[in-house]
Amino acid sequence: MSTSPEDWEKQLKEKPFDGTQFTPQMRQNVEEHLRIQQHKRSRSWSYAAVLLPLAAIFLWLGYSSWEPGKSAESSIAAVTPAVTPAVTPAVSPQDNGVLEDAPAGSTQRSPNKDRAVGIASNYAATVSFPSSEEGQSEIALPLTAMFSVSVLEGGETHETLPPLPDMTYPLPPDMEGKLQAALVFRADTGSAYILLAPAGWTASAITGANGSYGVTFEDPEDPQRTLQYSDNAWGCQGCAVGDIGTFIPGKADWADDYGMTIAPREFTRQQVMGAKGPDARTVRYTVAAEAKGYQADGAAYYEEGEWGYLFRKLELTASPGSFGQDMIDTILSYFTTYHGPLLLPAVQNTESAAGDTGNTTESLYLALEQRGMRLSRVLDTEEHLFKKELAGRWPDELLIDKTDTPVRPDRLSVYTYDNAGECAAGLDALKLAINRTTYDGGARIYPHAFRGGKFLVVYWMGGDNAEPYQYDKAIKTALSSLDSDKE
Repeated sequence: MSTSPEDWEKQLKEKPFDGTQFTPQMRQNVEEHLRIQQHKRSRSWSYAAVLLPLAAIFLWLGYSSWEPGKSAESSIAAVTPAVTPAVTPAVSPQDNGVLEDAPAGSTQRSPNKDRAVGIASNYAATVSFPSSEEGQSEIALPLTAMFSVSVLEGGETHETLPPLPDMTYPLPPDMEGKLQAALVFRADTGSAYILLAPAGWTASAITGANGSYGVTFEDPEDPQRTLQYSDNAWGCQGCAVGDIGTFIPGKADWADDYGMTIAPREFTRQQVMGAKGPDARTVRYTVAAEAKGYQADGAAYYEEGEWGYLFRKLELTASPGSFGQDMIDTILSYFTTYHGPLLLPAVQNTESAAGDTGNTTESLYLALEQRGMRLSRVLDTEEHLFKKELAGRWPDELLIDKTDTPVRPDRLSVYTYDNAGECAAGLDALKLAINRTTYDGGARIYPHAFRGGKFLVVYWMGGDNAEPYQYDKAIKTALSSLDSDKE
């Protein structure tokens, strides 16, 4: 007859391992587990015995100290001792990107109210031209200043920008608001040039390995509409001969004698601007609209010298009628008047001047822009991504390649110290700030940080770029160039 459940339970309580196959080690493990569970239960009851009377006391005190109109929080505070929080304080507004004023007496720079940095900060935002109509006031055009980015690394570079001369070319009054003046600085030579372009068009300038250079303006609303300037700078002679044979009337056979085959273009206009001198080598032309509906209006100039041939060309591509003829004429007439852009010569003795002043934050911005970065400052009244003091210095936050489209551009936080030792301390402080414990639940962002001389550059991804951290190399080479200048 089987044993009843009650008998089995009694036997297990008295002799739990009797008649079983438990090894001594297994028995020891079970007994230890039972003792732990029993200890936990007794400890829980001990806590309850202590806390329940305390809770009753708090309730009685809270009731007795409450007065009409007095908040519950103040009543609790009256009987609760002060306790230092055991958790890390919540993330400060600065860490969340919200602007917070620097504390009094800090080394924060004075408030910035200008977005322009680098080359743009060295020139006024507008430039004035005389009016073509007598008695009219001057015509103010926005001035866009930029670097011509070299495809070659290293080599001699110039940082001293040429001054902006007074403009003497007269403009029709109705060109105000329609045009912009663009100043392009060539760091390889220290010279610059100025062109007229449609207002609001974005620009990128480049200098080739053989010294040729140019700039392209693009309509952000229609990238097929462009204004392109090119100059072979006495470099590629085959290119120059071919272009002269194509755009200059009567030069096709001459180019053919040089072995250059000319691909004919469907010109609807080819006008030589004069009978002698540079005007005889300057041409206005129009190329008929192609199947896609865009026609080209342009101007070209060539010159022969001891180095060979120079060829310059400015060409506006747009659908017929999309621009007024007066606007096209103004852009191209400016070119034909100067037989190219208005050239600004390099400032002499730049090396000695640079040696006296040393590298400044502005020197760093110029070096970054030479390598293709278009920078603009985040104002002190705007939201910052990382406005945090590191080793006694506050950052200058910059946007990279900002456009008017609703995207999140990459950013730089630039710290400038007095020396390399302070900069190293700033980098250590950055590591602590980034790796600190937070309880905000947000994703941790890790930037790329670069230290060179007295500069600490923190590079933040905006999130909308197809190529992550595309300017890492540019930042490294810019910092290296400043170190080499110091030596």
